[in-house]
Amino acid sequence: MRARRGPRGFTLVELLVGTAVGAVVLAGIGLVFISQASQYQAHASRRAVQSSVRQALGFLEHHVRNAGYGVDPDRAILAYDSYDAAGDARVDGYPDGLTVHARSLHFRRLATEVGSDYLRFDKALERPLRKGEILLVLCPGAIRYAYVTVGETAPAKATSVRLDTTAAPVDSPAGPPGALFREHDALGDACFHDGESPVVVKVERTSFYVASFDDDGDPATPGATPYLMQHRGVDINGDGRIDGADATPIAVGIEQLQVAYILNALGKNTPPLVGVDDTVPWGETWHTETPGTDRPRLNDAYASPRRLTSHPANIRQVRLTLVARSTRPDTQREGDDVLTPGAPGAEGPALPTGTTSWRQLENLGTAPASAFDPRGGGFTRAVLREAIAPKNLLMRSQFIPVQPGGG
Repeated sequence: MRARRGPRGFTLVELLVGTAVGAVVLAGIGLVFISQASQYQAHASRRAVQSSVRQALGFLEHHVRNAGYGVDPDRAILAYDSYDAAGDARVDGYPDGLTVHARSLHFRRLATEVGSDYLRFDKALERPLRKGEILLVLCPGAIRYAYVTVGETAPAKATSVRLDTTAAPVDSPAGPPGALFREHDALGDACFHDGESPVVVKVERTSFYVASFDDDGDPATPGATPYLMQHRGVDINGDGRIDGADATPIAVGIEQLQVAYILNALGKNTPPLVGVDDTVPWGETWHTETPGTDRPRLNDAYASPRRLTSHPANIRQVRLTLVARSTRPDTQREGDDVLTPGAPGAEGPALPTGTTSWRQLENLGTAPASAFDPRGGGFTRAVLREAIAPKNLLMRSQFIPVQPGGG
């Protein structure tokens, strides 16, 4: 009869083999988890980038499409090529800026008294009129009118407002309205003082540009986070100044805004394209100082020679190109590149003479400012482009609103 053997334990070799197998299994599980987490983060980053650029473009589209409503076409759109928001100046290699104007539907007053530097209303204000707000004063019949700018914030319940009679400042998308909206000298015309009271409406000014911010205080560093900014040309924070501190961030991660303009043409003629291979005149200078340009008149026929000049009143489409990037870089990857290097037009096969080839970033060139360089750095990027037709620029006469007063 065989003796019963006692319980047998694991040998050292068995323990070592089991431990090794377990370690391999756990390492595999860990690698799978890390890979899945990395893939999830990458997809989440791409979704966030695409969401940001779509949100920004949708916001821009709404305002550009409305540009010129109730406003003379010759001052509906202002262009700013290569705008450095930190220095508030034009500097090569920076994103573009854009300002649009449209009449507000929520403000209407009668001017019971019109002075060279003030307006008195028939009803008290329901909300403040801030410094920098643009008002359009329309004589009866809207044959004569004047654009003026509020000089001091008028609080709610006020019945009058002071106008800005100082010299127009240097034009900027992060500053107050310029000379096009300081026609207070025209308020001496008899139509503003005789018989029926003039009607006062408000013109909304909306500027868009890209600015970069960083926690270390240096917005020029590549790690800074860029934003699409909105500026209304008014003193939002109440400090008595109209500057970059009055801007509002609209979308995070927008590092490039490039704008081109398609102008009016007749028949089968190719519409001129401005802002791709050339520099668009800065702000109001395109409206007032373009050599050889005869400013279009509001009542000009669409076939008038003045409607076919290189003037912003003759814009028929605004072409917007936006680049959004992830807010954090991924050190494990080079990053997306949406700027084709090389000379303009060198990124594809030859096109017919007179045709402008596709270039994602128009007139940015090949040497952008470091904080706005859409190449590498480990950033996920998305580029989106849309051409928008501001139909209100076809307006040929001013009009007095019929809706009741408000605002």
